This record gives sequence, structure tokens and C-alpha cells, in this order.
Amino acid sequence: MRIVHVLHSHGYGGAESHVMMTMQGQRAAGHAVMFAGPLDSWLGKACAEAGIEAVHIPMHGLYDPWSHWQMRRLVQRWQPDIVHGHLIRGAAYAGRAGHMQRKPLAVCTAHATTAATHMQRCARIIAVSEAVKRNLVAAGYAAERIRVVHNGVPDGPWQGTPDELAVQRVALRRELGIPDGVFAVAHAGRFVRDKGQDLLVQAMLQTQGDAQAGVHLYLMGDPHTEFGTQLQHTLQAVRDTDARVPERIHLLGYRQDVQRLLPAFDMFALASRREEISLSVIEAFAAHLPVVATAVGGVPEIVLHEDTGLLVPTEDAAALGQAMARLHGDADLAARLAASGRQRFEQHLTAEGMVARTLDVYAQALASAPSAR
Repeated sequence: MRIVHVLHSHGYGGAESHVMMTMQGQRAAGHAVMFAGPLDSWLGKACAEAGIEAVHIPMHGLYDPWSHWQMRRLVQRWQPDIVHGHLIRGAAYAGRAGHMQRKPLAVCTAHATTAATHMQRCARIIAVSEAVKRNLVAAGYAAERIRVVHNGVPDGPWQGTPDELAVQRVALRRELGIPDGVFAVAHAGRFVRDKGQDLLVQAMLQTQGDAQAGVHLYLMGDPHTEFGTQLQHTLQAVRDTDARVPERIHLLGYRQDVQRLLPAFDMFALASRREEISLSVIEAFAAHLPVVATAVGGVPEIVLHEDTGLLVPTEDAAALGQAMARLHGDADLAARLAASGRQRFEQHLTAEGMVARTLDVYAQALASAPSAR
């Protein structure tokens, strides 16, 4: 198949990572892939580095005539079988491109529970979780047009015998400055309110005492946002009165190698207020880490309480702290959850599985399309 992926984006997040993994996986499976969107972006640069053909389409708003004309030219020249739009703007451009030509067929992915518009012209809609599908059905889309394909991630770069992996873990902890004997809790995500880093900080502030003195929180992500700045001011205010707890909270900054670093930690914590499905949690599963997560959006579809992780209510810092303390104090439970999470990753959440299921959606859409459109 010939496949064009369409996304309007300048930053980096779950959607961008998903699109890049999907294109790489489809190319590895023997399909011709192309990216259409702003090239002065993380995804544009990533395509250049990976050798994936890309066309600059700025998409200034939903109804940019020049960009729609560029999409039409691309379709006429490249003759794709599928134009796959991502997020609302990508879906709008893909849908119109598919509607104006006999070929290609438009497919779109809804990455968020808040995304439910401009997908009417797509032959199939992929939802990244059942939670997203429910939102689409509530918005009036026919359930039979929607397929749920959970996100997946590649397996981590860790290889070797258990002894060799233990040596790698020690080296990673030394690289990150994690002291010996510390129970290290990881979190990775953009510093915005939806990601809930403030709840993790509150959980740390509330779980004091000798039993929890060895628990340290490591936040990965660029803290130079409005929300991140507010959080740093909060930490400084607490530090001015009692330095003990803030010294157990570490800001590691933006990291492009989160998956490589995860084996250095003892558990992963997700405190999101809104989350369609978490790539970070899936990466933690792959890295054999036990997970504590808030029961929001599609998270309970992958974090099964007391099986692949511990679920807590959102906006409940005390419950987060208690769950973290529970894993700190129960090594057997932590090991069992980690093993179960790893098994869930291998069976349901790999990048290869995600790509295969996405290709199945394309094949079903093409098979059911009228022979002349």
C-alpha cells in the first residue's frame, strides 16, 4: 500500500511519537509511506533523519485554501491508497483529500476524548482507546465505523543476562545520580496541569516519616512552562521551611531517551487528570516497572487494578502517596505487578501489534469501499 500520514504539529507528544512509530513500522512491513504536514517541526526533522519522504503542508487553520490545494496535488501526484489523518486538523485535510478524488480512501485517528469533529469524511475512524470510542459514539459517529487500536511502543534497548541487566541498571542509576538504597519513582510527561505533576509532589509532601525517607521522585519533562514554573515556586516555598521532602524531588528536564532510562527506576507513577491512553505507562510495562496510575480515560484499559498496576482516583494525592508507599514496602507485590505489566505489553501493546492492527483497518476499509468512488 501507499500511505500518507497527515498531522499538523510543531511540538512533541504522544500523537507525534505514535505517527512516527506507525510510519516506521509500516515502512518496515514493505509499504510506501509519506508524511504531510509542517516540516519545521519535531516530526518533520524526525522524518528527515529516518529517511521518510515528507511534504511541507502548513495547514494554517482548518480551511487554508493553499494547503488544501497542496494536499490535492500531493494525492494526484503520489496516488496513495490511504490518506491517514491524525487529530482534528489532520482528519479534516485527509477527509477532504479522500472526498475529492476517486482514490485514496481517508482514515483518521482520534487521539483524544476531546476530538470529535471533522471526521465525517473518513471511511474509518481509529480510536486509541475504548474511552475515545465512547466519546465519538456520543458525538454521533456510527460505532461500526470506529475501530479501537491501542497504542504500542517498541521494546526497550535492554539486552543481556540478568547479571548484565543488573550492571546496566547500576550504570543508569549512577548516570542519573540516584543514591544507593533509594526507591526511585519515575514520571515522564509535559509539564501541564492535565499531567498532574503537582499531585505527585503533594503525594511526596504527604508521605513523610522514616518509612518513606528512601522514596525519591524523578520528574522527566521540560519544566519551563507556566505550569512547571508554578510547580518550581511551590517546591522552593516548601524548601524554605523544610528542606527534607523537596530534596527527594528531582527535576531531570526534557529527555529524549526516557525509554532507555526507565530500568534505573523502581516504579512508574502516572497522575494525569486526563489521559486517553498513556505511552509512558506502556514504556514502563516494557521496562518491567510496576505502575501506579490515576483511573482516567483509557488508562484502566491497560492498567488493570491489582494485576498490571495499582489504580487510584484522580485528584487524590493521598491515594497516590499510599499506593507508592505500598509498592515501596512490598517487594513481592511490586515484582508481581511488573511481571504482569510486561506480559500485557508483550501480548497487546507492542509497536508491531499496533502497526498490524492499523493495517488491518486499512484493508477492511478498502475491501468495503465501492469499486468506483
